[in-house]
Amino acid sequence: MDAAPALPLSVDPPSLHPVDMQWAFSTMAESAEPSTFRTLMRRVPSPVVVVTAQGRTEARGITIGSFSSVALEPPLVSFNVGRQSQMFNVMKHCERFAVHVLGEGQAHLAKQFAVPDLSGPEQFESVPHVRDAHGTPILEGGSAVFYCTPHDSLPAGDHVLYIGRVVEVEERPDQGSVLYYKSSYRGVGSELRSTRLAPVNRASSDSS
Repeated sequence: MDAAPALPLSVDPPSLHPVDMQWAFSTMAESAEPSTFRTLMRRVPSPVVVVTAQGRTEARGITIGSFSSVALEPPLVSFNVGRQSQMFNVMKHCERFAVHVLGEGQAHLAKQFAVPDLSGPEQFESVPHVRDAHGTPILEGGSAVFYCTPHDSLPAGDHVLYIGRVVEVEERPDQGSVLYYKSSYRGVGSELRSTRLAPVNRASSDSS
């Protein structure tokens, strides 16, 4: 009877490209401490918009600080919604939604739609608005409105990233914008003055 082949005592790990090794270490690394991460993110100013939509049972709005453009062809925008928020179920079932670019005089609306325990009717009770043909609440005032249809959604930890396709835009008189910075709502402020860095002298930098 033939003897069974000897098993190797150890196997050398496959060689990894430096980039692959860096990715492997980064995926194994622990996450940053949440409270510190939150504190430092407050130093990053973010645009403030209000998203409104009609769900299966009620219309709601939510203050968003993660709004961003994604693409021009087709025109896409994105924002995050927490899974525990009441707006989450509305976004899951809505066929349309509207993104309102708030003017500098509308910080009170950002505060209004950031209150988590209001019902849909309570949110809009004292807010001037109309309903469009799809039942979506459209707020009065502000600098612009983006009318969107759901394009895609992606899980992102305790949030969901929603991507909307902009099907119509409403340009209103420019009233500035609202930013969220260091735990407060602020205006954009004045333009910063800057000077260009000196151009690179390629002739000298390429020589040895």
